[in-house]
Amino acid sequence: MLRRRPLLALAAAALPLPALAARTPLQAFGHALPPLSFEQDGRPAGLMVELLQRMAEHAGMDLALALQPRLRAEKSFLETPASLLFPLARLPERENRFRWVGPVLPRRVAIYSLSQRADIRFKGLQQLEGLKLGATAGTATLEQLLAEGLKPGKELEVSPSYDASVRKLLAGRMDLLVIGDLNLYWQLGQLQELPERVKEVAVLDASADYSFGLHLDADLGQAEPLQKALEQLRRNGAIDKLKRAYGLPTGGA
Repeated sequence: MLRRRPLLALAAAALPLPALAARTPLQAFGHALPPLSFEQDGRPAGLMVELLQRMAEHAGMDLALALQPRLRAEKSFLETPASLLFPLARLPERENRFRWVGPVLPRRVAIYSLSQRADIRFKGLQQLEGLKLGATAGTATLEQLLAEGLKPGKELEVSPSYDASVRKLLAGRMDLLVIGDLNLYWQLGQLQELPERVKEVAVLDASADYSFGLHLDADLGQAEPLQKALEQLRRNGAIDKLKRAYGLPTGGA
């Protein structure tokens, strides 16, 4: 004998269920820039990763987050409508390429040499006089150096990753390295090298901040809640707490 299904259950099964449909998550693409973003035990980690997760929670958004190599992350972002890319330096030449959410942290990029290199006299990017200057592929820093007219294979030694850049500097395969201060000291720590191994020669840029960048086709319904969540987390001290957890100074942006 066939058992009857309750009429209410049959009716519910026959109707569309928009209220129960899963929300489309915000797709975020990040690239490795420790301590802001990196992979740990196979999972995304870092200050901006944790911050974005909290922002999405405060904004009532579901979040799908993937860390990829820098150039692949940018390609994925460009191919995915209404997605988000980070960490990003908010530079003037990038201003109209993203719908910005930020700022998160100040960005300070400097030029470093080995501390033992007393022979180096840095006079400026246009007066390298045979010195080999290192930079990392796919970064805003490299874009700035190329805009200055420096050429890979000549004045520039371009490495595929921050780790490779720092290793080359330590091995003497370049004379100078341009890199963010937060990232440099993180890399030295991972390599169990003392910060005293390197010295700052000059500051290249301290005018920008790290931010999140939404796709230009993203609407204000995405941008405004995320910006409000960021500001709320800043006011309640959550961002300073994250900075301390990652060994960064508090205050500022």
